[in-house]
Amino acid sequence: MYLFLKYFKKKIAQQTPIEQRTSYGILAGSVGLGSNLILFILKIFTGIFSGSISIITDAINHLSDMLSSGLTVIGFKMAKKKPDHEHPFGHERSESISGLLISIVIMFVGLQFIKSSVDKIISPSAIKISLAVYLILIISIGLKLAQVYFYHSVGRQIDSATLIATAKDSLNDVFTTAAVLFSALVQARTGWRLDGWVGLGVAVYILISAASLIRTFINDLLGHQPAAELVERMDTLLRTYDDILGFHDLLIHQYGPNMIFASVHVEFDSNWTLNQAHHVTDKIEHDFWHQAQIHLVCHIDPIDINNQKYARIYEAVQAVIQHYELGLTTHDFHVEELINGDELIQFDVVVPEHITTSDDELLVSINHDLRKILGQVTAEITFDHHYIGDDHTLI
Repeated sequence: MYLFLKYFKKKIAQQTPIEQRTSYGILAGSVGLGSNLILFILKIFTGIFSGSISIITDAINHLSDMLSSGLTVIGFKMAKKKPDHEHPFGHERSESISGLLISIVIMFVGLQFIKSSVDKIISPSAIKISLAVYLILIISIGLKLAQVYFYHSVGRQIDSATLIATAKDSLNDVFTTAAVLFSALVQARTGWRLDGWVGLGVAVYILISAASLIRTFINDLLGHQPAAELVERMDTLLRTYDDILGFHDLLIHQYGPNMIFASVHVEFDSNWTLNQAHHVTDKIEHDFWHQAQIHLVCHIDPIDINNQKYARIYEAVQAVIQHYELGLTTHDFHVEELINGDELIQFDVVVPEHITTSDDELLVSINHDLRKILGQVTAEITFDHHYIGDDHTLI
């Protein structure tokens, strides 16, 4: 299996990353179709011959795996399609839809297993045990272990949650077949008819696994917190630019492993011209695409770092924020003098998830406390709750 994957990787080396991903996905689906068809044929005849409900349900499980493999092929073919007018972010979430359908099929099979197993428990019957039955069950375990290795290797290679889920399903099949083999051995030695009970245990295990997979793929479709490795990678790359004073408000949207869109606020010295700041942000966006294949948009935040009055107001704001001892932090700090001579202080406050105080309560409290220190000022505050990663703001 290792040599086969090595050969296949060499064969598609000239393809683009998206084409390689599709080729791997179709290969995985095709291997699944073929191997599960073999297992289904072997087990359905073995189950009928022996009269074992657990072997028959295991065979039907392989039939559902064939359907899953077909859905995998369709999902990867759909994901390959380029963005179009109706789907400007591409079609890569087709993989998640495919994975969700696979998980629903697995759950349906688990429910059928429960019904069949309960019937077998109510009306137990002996199963016909022969050397051929043992041999087929052992071959089945070996093939499923090969599937686990294959799916997991390909899934890790192309970062596919669908194939990782399929590997997990194949591992479940190893456990179920091992349980069937165990019940056959117990009956051969003791005469105890555990076939129905083993089938029930297998069915419950499959249902729990399917529910977990459904939750995973629904989260993918709804949108979830990006991987910590991706956030750290972006933070590390942003910290390499010496021309920026800091950055914050990082947002990441993923429409599949190869379709990542992000935005970030980048701080510059307010004495810079707009052209200077644009030149740097343009370079950052260019680097992110060519080095990390991330569509990044930078928002420019000017910071007045040489104004003493500005610094005094900023220190007052920090004193008030820190006095609450809630773990609040600020960024996007700006002071504007109004026509009547009053000062409008604008900034964002990052609120940790565990804080129960409402934004309105914080707004009233901060304004009240700032006026005690600075006089007639007004704070216009934006409260941030769901940005990604740590702030790397200068102020």
